Amino acid sequence: MNVKLKRFKNDFKRNSAGNIALILFMTLSVTLVVAASIIIVQLTSSIGEMYSIAQPPHFLQMHKGEIDQDEIDKFNRSFEGVKAWQTSPMINIYGDDIKVLGEKGFSLEDSKLGISLVKQNKEYDLLLDSDREIIDLKKGEIAIPNIILNSYNINIGDKVELTGNGIKEKFQVTSFVYDAQMNSTLVSSTRILLSEEDFDELFGKIGESEYLIESYFTDKSMATKFQTAYENSGLPQSGPAITYNQIILISAFVDILLAIIIILVSVLLIIVALISIKYTLMASLEEEIREIGTMKAIGMTYKDIRGLYLGKYKILIGLGVFLGYILALILSNIFTIHIDKTFGKQPFSIVTVGVSILSAILIYLISSYYCKKILKKIKSVTVVDALVLGKGFHKRSLVRDGLYKSKRMKMNSLLGIREILYNFKGFIIIFIAMFIIASIIVVPMNLLNTLGSKEFIPYMGSPVSDILIQIDSGENLETSYSDLVRFINRNKDIKEHQEIRRVRVETFNSDGGWMNLKIGSGEDSGKGLKYTDGKRPLKNDELAVSKLNADEMGVMRGDKVKLRFNEIEADFIISGIYQDLTSGGMTAKAINKFEALDAEKYEFIIELKDQVDIEEKAAQWSQELGKGYDIQAMDKFIDQTLGVVSRQIGLMVIVVVLIGIVMSGFIVVLFMKLRLAKDRGEIAGIKSIGFTDLDVRKQYLYKIGIISSLGIILGILVSNIVGEKIISLVFSIMGLGISKFIFIINPGIIFIALPLGLIICVLTMTWISTRGIDEYNIIALINE
Repeated sequence: MNVKLKRFKNDFKRNSAGNIALILFMTLSVTLVVAASIIIVQLTSSIGEMYSIAQPPHFLQMHKGEIDQDEIDKFNRSFEGVKAWQTSPMINIYGDDIKVLGEKGFSLEDSKLGISLVKQNKEYDLLLDSDREIIDLKKGEIAIPNIILNSYNINIGDKVELTGNGIKEKFQVTSFVYDAQMNSTLVSSTRILLSEEDFDELFGKIGESEYLIESYFTDKSMATKFQTAYENSGLPQSGPAITYNQIILISAFVDILLAIIIILVSVLLIIVALISIKYTLMASLEEEIREIGTMKAIGMTYKDIRGLYLGKYKILIGLGVFLGYILALILSNIFTIHIDKTFGKQPFSIVTVGVSILSAILIYLISSYYCKKILKKIKSVTVVDALVLGKGFHKRSLVRDGLYKSKRMKMNSLLGIREILYNFKGFIIIFIAMFIIASIIVVPMNLLNTLGSKEFIPYMGSPVSDILIQIDSGENLETSYSDLVRFINRNKDIKEHQEIRRVRVETFNSDGGWMNLKIGSGEDSGKGLKYTDGKRPLKNDELAVSKLNADEMGVMRGDKVKLRFNEIEADFIISGIYQDLTSGGMTAKAINKFEALDAEKYEFIIELKDQVDIEEKAAQWSQELGKGYDIQAMDKFIDQTLGVVSRQIGLMVIVVVLIGIVMSGFIVVLFMKLRLAKDRGEIAGIKSIGFTDLDVRKQYLYKIGIISSLGIILGILVSNIVGEKIISLVFSIMGLGISKFIFIINPGIIFIALPLGLIICVLTMTWISTRGIDEYNIIALINE
């Protein structure tokens, strides 16, 4: 044991740079793999724990206006498979109706979330605190949704004032609400909890009444079938409907996306670690070729020789895996902070620890197996090759490049380029490492830029515009529509606008049964959207459908579908399929106005004239038009719906960029230490024929700079192409209505700032690493 330990210490010192690099890469890759496994397990556990207590609905229908509870009860009783149902009243208010009092008091007037006041339910759809306890408020107490804390600084004990219709009430914040179904900005609504006594006193006196009509099934997959039957029954349905699976996907969207990015980065780091293993192991074998020959000459078997090397690298890999696991545990709170904020505190379970340990062990086994595979090269080396001929594991081939004839190229650059051509394999670690580093930075950076861009709006089911106006569904829909048309026609700040009228028809699903189809109709319908297949409807008998609807209907571009409305059946042709994140992703577009049908909703897409302040104009219109209209500046809409997603990914981008810079610098330093040690004799030789230290350093700058640039450029190009496909696959699997994701690239950052920054880092570390070559000379070499 002492002999083996002594050999390990000597080997480690001999190639400390390569060994440290191997440990570093293993540590980083294991940290991220374990972190991804922790996120996935904690997310799954948190959702399961929260939903088992909160009991969110399997089907939810929102409705403004009067309801007939007896009819709702009758329908639910008649539908086989319904095990429970309830109707929860809400009071819809505006942000400026709520003020947080204090020295720096403020209102929630700039919030674009739909705010509702509610009371606690008895058994289902319960609102919880951070410990997943059911919140029970007393009179005068209020619980603020946790999601609001992303935009406002509200603390326990703060006083909140609610005003409306001449009523003014004060409440004290005693808890924060963790809402199982309205916990994401993608939902665009949130619920503030009051005590039952306070709510009953305010209901019908302030704000606008709305109801959550909720149903629960013995089998959650019944939701779509139930929704079709419900909508055809004529029961209250003025608002959007959502199912259990959609609630889960929207709630977990940010954390799933974060986990996918971490997995992608960690896989690439594992590849770097495996390359590092191969590089350091092969370098060690090359240096010890005569020792290997001696061991073979005295009768040691292949397995005995392999065991000497394998034991060392198993220790190095094991150390990296251990350090990576410990680091992942230390950083676990950072990785799961959004999960805790969304679903409440979730302590580590045996499952979390078990899965994270298994993921670390898996990397250890993969890396150990890879070492064994590389060490098979020992079999091919004979005693004669090793001791007599001094042959190694690689043969250099003669390169006939003709560069030596060049009269324009400077000598240092000429020698640097020829060295790369002669011995590209000797620099492959730098090429691959920079390729991977560029890749792991570009994908999350492009994703961040895409989600924060106006150009992403067409992927959400709406064309790019300045302001979006929606008329709230209700009894005054047509009156509100007429008033808005007059308002728009006389407004001189509007450059152009699109008008969309939503109606509901029936069509066949993939199983041959009838399903409801919500169509945005009008001459501009479908204009400005991104189509994954086909184009927008241009004829009265053409129909474009969202990706989710296409899947539900089992149709493709060019297929003929039958629509039924007002007891009339008509054939339509699918002109195109587009992506949509609005209305649960279940939408369609047609220029046919379906004038015989009543409108369910109106939407106006406004483009303002140049020099008009968009946010100021949206705020002004909200004041002038009053209640009943949802008016949003598009930039504000993007920030409030995708802002949390962007900020989470933004933090990840910062971490990835820092990792990339540190890795690139560290890889260069370690590589150069190893390279200079191997090139010691060659450096001394060229210095003896007249090359200066500066010449030699420049040659290494050319070598490392060229090989790094090639890796970075290829990494950027490949990640822009392959990254889109990976993200598209993720979104498609999540079932959010997006199957084709196209990066919106910031060329200044991706093609100029990023490669320039990495190259500067690489060249700086190369220059620093070559400071010691003044000691390399023939005399010193002979003395050694």
